[in-house]
Amino acid sequence: MRLPSTYALDKESIKLNAYRLLCHFYANKEIARSVDPDNRDDPFAKLEDCYFHREMSKLLIDIAISLRILDDQMSKADEASDEVIAYNRRKTEVNRKYSCMMFDDMSLREVCNKIIHAEVVEPHFAESDDGTHKIDSFNWLYWSDSMEQSGDTDIPKPEPIKWKYLARRIRLGGRKGKQKWWFLLEVPTFVNAIIELLDE
Repeated sequence: MRLPSTYALDKESIKLNAYRLLCHFYANKEIARSVDPDNRDDPFAKLEDCYFHREMSKLLIDIAISLRILDDQMSKADEASDEVIAYNRRKTEVNRKYSCMMFDDMSLREVCNKIIHAEVVEPHFAESDDGTHKIDSFNWLYWSDSMEQSGDTDIPKPEPIKWKYLARRIRLGGRKGKQKWWFLLEVPTFVNAIIELLDE
């Protein structure tokens, strides 16, 4: 049996990991919308507290390392081959079209380098009081029932509760020599760039 002499990368697995990463961030908002923001005893909140950071870290590292290895392999392959020509065309377009780091323009390869070398990996939170939390609907229902039963139109309307959810950004920090660096990775943009690079 003849085997390849380097890593065999499955592009579909890289794309699947990118999808999973995206799902974790989008699911967080719905979990946060449905659990009490002052009590993490809800089963969904407990699951998220146990697994989110671990899964996010694993997915980020797997994706970044795989993309770096793929890029290394393509740079050493026959540049006249159809596969390499198509890959380089997609890479050029992705680097032109996407800036995965907020405020900082860098290639997808450099973004992967930052992920791999990061010493700080902190998801960013956003706060909402838009009245769409599950508890808000209970509060409005209670207020409406109270108005109806008492006939008192002066009962104050309930204030929307404040709740936090992941803002789909990850703060990456590290050090190059004595110089510290900080970047904000935009997860949906990162996933878009990956899919466009790997779609053939």
